[in-house]
Amino acid sequence: MSKTNSGKRRILLYSQDGYGLGHLRRNLNISEQLQKRCPGIEILMIVDSPVAPFFQLPPNCDFIKLPTLVKINSGIWRPYCLSMSCRDVLDLRTQMLEEIVLKFRPHLFLVDHMPHGVLGELRKPLRALKRHRPEAKIMLGLRDILDAPQVVTHTWQKEGAFEAVEEFYDNIYIYGCKTVFATDAVYEFPQAVRSKARYCGYVAREASLERRRRNAPNPAAKDGKTVLVTGGADAGNFMELFLNAVRMLPPKIRFHAVLATGPFIGKIQKEKLQKKAVNLPVQFVSGRQDIIDELHRADLVLSMAGYNTVSEIMRFQKSAIVIPRPGPSAEQSMRSDIFSKHGWLDAIHPQNLCATGLAELVAKKLNSKSGLAMLPTPNLTGAETVSSFLLEEMQNVSIQAGAIL
Repeated sequence: MSKTNSGKRRILLYSQDGYGLGHLRRNLNISEQLQKRCPGIEILMIVDSPVAPFFQLPPNCDFIKLPTLVKINSGIWRPYCLSMSCRDVLDLRTQMLEEIVLKFRPHLFLVDHMPHGVLGELRKPLRALKRHRPEAKIMLGLRDILDAPQVVTHTWQKEGAFEAVEEFYDNIYIYGCKTVFATDAVYEFPQAVRSKARYCGYVAREASLERRRRNAPNPAAKDGKTVLVTGGADAGNFMELFLNAVRMLPPKIRFHAVLATGPFIGKIQKEKLQKKAVNLPVQFVSGRQDIIDELHRADLVLSMAGYNTVSEIMRFQKSAIVIPRPGPSAEQSMRSDIFSKHGWLDAIHPQNLCATGLAELVAKKLNSKSGLAMLPTPNLTGAETVSSFLLEEMQNVSIQAGAIL
């Protein structure tokens, strides 16, 4: 038998990203708030994003990277770079997950988005945790909008996700507001699952006074305004259209654009954008660079409609134009439609996107005196709320580690 260090409380976090960073960034935001409220806590993050090692972690926080699996379509996955079969990679991930659970022995386990993990990889580890540490709390974190209602309901029923929530989880933390999107009702959660749901508000990084003071207007913008353009691996097309739109803007509009291409954009696509931007008031930022400072400086943001970006746009009270990812998930289209109806942003669906229309909207937004600060917004302190809930739950878990066979 072996024992782990029993002197500190431990939280384990799981996120599955493959391509993208959404789940990882959400867990990082929550981890930062946990450390602010309980500096002595130990946090271990389970990640599979290929760029996870480039993120700065809060104190007393470490991560273990699983071999990356990438979602091709609903229920279809493939290894990101290994020549192993998907089944072999999945078996390896499951073994790693079980070892992590048994050796780290968390007082609390927060799982992001997928109740049973990729293709059920969490079932065995969760059962091991329940068996060897029954007092540990297990929580599920969900962004409010997952996909089209019929898709989520069908998938969760088919894959046994509702049963997994009933079997393993103590609570569900919904990262949103019921008045904006009633996740439990829209996705027809059974009563046993619905009773575990708690709405926490939107999870976004803190708009600290210190950061606002530190971030003076971008000097490159001079007496004009700053436009931040950001997106994922598939944002190249709308970035090209933006560069075309820049050439159509009237000379009286003084501005400087910052293009944040992200870590997953292809080399050829990035070079194409850089070539198109020659002689334009545009600069590029590193693919792995954290753009939070650029977001603070921006007067206008153009982006896709991912959860984290939209939440941060609202928390920092930025004027925004979003172009939702067309698919395969309906998540971004749903979010952009709902949020634009509230007046929190302007949305252009990809099929309606053209350089002329984009130039007109950019000019209108840059000339506008009104902004998000003048509108009532939803609760945007989800990271703070979730961290408080987690620490509250841990008060009832014994700090003694006990033994593992």
